[in-house]
Amino acid sequence: MGLMDFLSKRMPGLSVDETLMALSKGAVLIDVRTKAEYENGHAPGARPVDPKALHDDPDLAIHGDDPLAERDAAIIVMCDNGLRSSVAAAELRSKGLLAESVAGGLFAWIRDGNPSIPGPYRRR
Repeated sequence: MGLMDFLSKRMPGLSVDETLMALSKGAVLIDVRTKAEYENGHAPGARPVDPKALHDDPDLAIHGDDPLAERDAAIIVMCDNGLRSSVAAAELRSKGLLAESVAGGLFAWIRDGNPSIPGPYRRR
């Protein structure tokens, strides 16, 4: 058992299967990693979000000025291993939002056979 296996079994958050189910029901996936990390590879559809912006104005950080955004949708937070995302999800919950992290983060996502795609850090 490697370190990431050890951590992902003890970290709070949704399993990859639970994440996929939530996304199929309309949850919004956000990625709180750095620009370089995101551009090297991220889950398809993940919105890059600066964790500091979540603190100031979560709605703006997640949805921008999109008039069609489902602002009451559940928020799934992802990072590389689940540590940063669990902190961000806890902060969102403290602000009254329905939010959870992905246990094991992008590493678990990839390990379970899901794609990671490179691409630019684009905001809405």
